[in-house]
Order: sequence, then C-alpha cells, then structure tokens
Amino acid sequence: MDRHPNMKMNRRHALLGTAGLVLQAAAPHVLAQAAESAAAAMSRLKIYIPAGKGGGWDQTGRSLGRAIQSTGLVPEIEYTNNGGKGGTVGLADFVAKHQGDPSALLVGGMVMVGAIAVNRPSVTLRQVRPVARLTSDYMVLVTPAEGPYRNMAALSADIRRDLSRVAFCGGSAGGVDHMLAGMIARTLRADTRQLQYLPTSSGKEAMELLHTGKASVAISGYSEFKAGIEDRSLTALAMSSRRALFGIPSLREQGVDTELSNWRGVFAPAAITEQQLGQLRQTVVRATESPVWRQALRDNKWTGTTLHGKDLSDFLEIEDAIANAVTLMLKLKPA
Repeated sequence: MDRHPNMKMNRRHALLGTAGLVLQAAAPHVLAQAAESAAAAMSRLKIYIPAGKGGGWDQTGRSLGRAIQSTGLVPEIEYTNNGGKGGTVGLADFVAKHQGDPSALLVGGMVMVGAIAVNRPSVTLRQVRPVARLTSDYMVLVTPAEGPYRNMAALSADIRRDLSRVAFCGGSAGGVDHMLAGMIARTLRADTRQLQYLPTSSGKEAMELLHTGKASVAISGYSEFKAGIEDRSLTALAMSSRRALFGIPSLREQGVDTELSNWRGVFAPAAITEQQLGQLRQTVVRATESPVWRQALRDNKWTGTTLHGKDLSDFLEIEDAIANAVTLMLKLKPA
C-alpha cells in the first residue's frame, strides 16, 4: 500500500476508527502503528481471570498477557484469579472494582453465558463491554484409565440403563460442560432430571474428583486434560466436535447425535470511553497476530477465532439465546 493514502481513505479511517472497524480495513503495518500509538500510554494492564489457576480461562488470560508483552505494547501485566459459579463471582467483583478502569480486561466466554442463564445473578455481561472473542474449541469426555468405561459405547449403555448412577464433573453449573452432559443424556433418551453433575473451578479439581471416585466422567476443553490423555492416566472417550479430533472419535461418530463448541474472549469495564475501548481492542487484536499467541494456539490445541465490533455483539446475542434455550430444555439448575 502507498505510504500516503488518498483523501478518501483518510476520511474513511477517521470515520470508522472510533468504532474499531479500521481494524478490518487497514493494511497490517497500519494496524501495528495504530495499536502501538493507542497503547503507548498504557504502562500496565490488569487481566482479571474469574476462575482458578490452571483452567481454560487461566490459560487463555495468561497466554494473552504474554502475547501482549511480546508485542512491546504493554510492559507490565497483572493477573487476578477469583473463581466461583461459572465466573459470575469474579464478574461481579470485576464490575465493582474496575468499573471505569481503562487498563483492565476480564476473561470470559460461553461458560459464563451459561452460568448466567442458570444462576440469574444480579450482575451480568450487560455490565461489561465485549472487546474480542479469542478462541474456540471442543470438549473431550475422559474417565480414569482404571475407571469403569473403556469406550463411549459402555458409557452410553450405562446412561440409558440408569443415568443417576453416572456421575459427571466439569466446569460450572450451566456452563458448556454441564450443557453437553445434559445434551448427551437427552440424545440417549435418559431422564435429564436424574443427571448427576458436579461443578468444579478447574481441570485440576475435576481430575481429583475422577481419581477419588467421586465422579466417573469429566468434561472439559482438550487442553485441560491433554497431559493426562498423553500419559494415559486418562482414557479419552469422545470429542464434542462433528468429526474426530486429536485421534479421538466424536460423539456423532459413536452414535450420540450431538455436538457443542466452547469459546473464550475478553471484556472491558462498562464505564470507559469509546476511545479507551478502542485502545484495548487494538492492543488485544495486535497480540493475536503475534508469534507468541500463535504458538499458544498450537500448544493448547485451540482454534483462533478472533472476532470484535458489531460482529461480536451479534454473536453474543445468539449465544445468550442458545444458553437460555438449552437451560430451559434440560431443566438445568444451580449447583
């Protein structure tokens, strides 16, 4: 591109810049310059993770922080972990403490949307502003290597026989893991009111429930159980994708006609200005273009699905409607 854009392009960039759409219209080197200029005044960024350490949101938040630092846009990143009730405890705390803070980001995603649909908290995602969707991934069902299920057929048979005897564990009540357990039970024509689901705040806690026998099946993103699957302490039964992933057959391929994906993103305080929101958005988008972020996607088996602006707002409306519909259909209740 010419180093001196014509007047028409300059006018277009000026009009669209405050809405963040310039990120879709400008050339890569212009994006980088805009992001560096916008982030120049930010010496520290606070990333609030409404979950325990080691889980998917924690991995996402800290990977994003490292990617931002690698770009040189923000030298210092501060992390806060505060889990509970699918992130709604942390969401309320974030809103209370960072309402007008232009240097704060909240990690969230479909789990939080589902938890809000089930728990109906007083503070919802309407009290924050979406910045960007970052990743999408599918869930994996695992059981201890010494557990009762060697394959999905054995688990399906037990669910059909007596769902109340199968103890599932995963993320928060109402989250995607809980939804998937209910969808599997419904697809197999079991009574979803008998679903035994133990919510946890991290993959580590889910592993403990499996190995102590308190749960027989755990559901979460592949990255949270990757180590256990690779060292064979866990048996992977199925993926929630349409087709096999990571050498693991999908639910559909094993006669359970359902699928579900998860996503994660970041949000900003509601009381910041459009300019400040644009600065945060530019910083995050620039980080997702970095080699450090691309390596994090590979390491964690995530799919990068960056989305922002009106497209993100429209997407969130659909996700909220889906979560409410599934919650009603499966009669999911708070933990």
